[in-house]
Amino acid sequence: MEALIKKTELNSEFILNSLQSPIIVINSAKKTIIYCNHAAEIFLEMSGKNIIGNKINNLFKDDSYFISLIDKSIKSNRSINEFNISIHTPKKKTNVSISISKIENDNNLFSISLNDLSKNFELSKQYNFEKSAQSVSSLVAMLSHEIKNPLSGIKGASQIIQKRINFKGKELHLIKLINNETDRIKKLLNSLENFTDDRPIKKKSVNLNQVIRNSKKSIEAIFNKKKINFVESYDPSLPNIFGNENQLTQLFVNLLKNGIEAINEINGIIKISTRYQHGNLPIKVFVEDNGIGIPDELKENIFDAFVTNKANGKGLGLSICAKIIQNHSGTIVFDTINNKTIFTVMFNKTNK
Repeated sequence: MEALIKKTELNSEFILNSLQSPIIVINSAKKTIIYCNHAAEIFLEMSGKNIIGNKINNLFKDDSYFISLIDKSIKSNRSINEFNISIHTPKKKTNVSISISKIENDNNLFSISLNDLSKNFELSKQYNFEKSAQSVSSLVAMLSHEIKNPLSGIKGASQIIQKRINFKGKELHLIKLINNETDRIKKLLNSLENFTDDRPIKKKSVNLNQVIRNSKKSIEAIFNKKKINFVESYDPSLPNIFGNENQLTQLFVNLLKNGIEAINEINGIIKISTRYQHGNLPIKVFVEDNGIGIPDELKENIFDAFVTNKANGKGLGLSICAKIIQNHSGTIVFDTINNKTIFTVMFNKTNK
């Protein structure tokens, strides 16, 4: 073991670049940035070449409190930790927790570690989505079991009555209606039971752009009276994903339907776009509507079954979306800005 440890040379820059937290190192005399890791480049949305050599207050010039904490750490020559402070980068405003520490081997260097709290919120939303996907499975399994037995009894009783009495006209029509409606409910339950089936779904390489276009055409025909303006932007180089085309179609039909139903006015706008962004789940689909937005009290449980703010809504659409996305090892998050709701669905590219 000792020989193995001696042979292993750890590259400190490689380790720092593998961290998810942004790390910045400054010279305390001039407060000039002399190092930043990859996470810091992503956080600041700037290349390392444009960051290194800059003074820290040039990149956070509006953040007097943040800069004052750095000054305090340098003057007192000690570490400072602060949770949940607001900082302004050149391109955004966000809340972070920070840790400022003196680098012991050099009196002039201080490291600044940032923890982007918005990422914690995204992880929380992802957890809620996964929790909801499981809850809808349990709910459907319970409902299916509890409803199918009475339905069989209703249909059986209807068939016995039909055999004993010679119904004609309206009476016969009503008996047939009972039979047809019980069959329809059974078929609906059978289709919902697909979401409780843990067996692997049939998948193939799927062109996501085409699936979304087809979903949009279907939903456009249903809501043609609302005169929704669809604004579409598809990445032509978007890689295929490995998925079930029927489930993916249902996913985007549900998301588009959800957006349209949130629009009270006619001539509403639904924006659909796809994009490839390097990362863990690089294939992204954005569905944005200019509807009424999601009330704050529903945001935490928006993917739960029966959670809805629509007068005639059943609250199952987003629960089913959550289950489909889980079946495809993806994730979904949402943001509400000025009543505009943006759902972002993320997938991995196909490796099949």
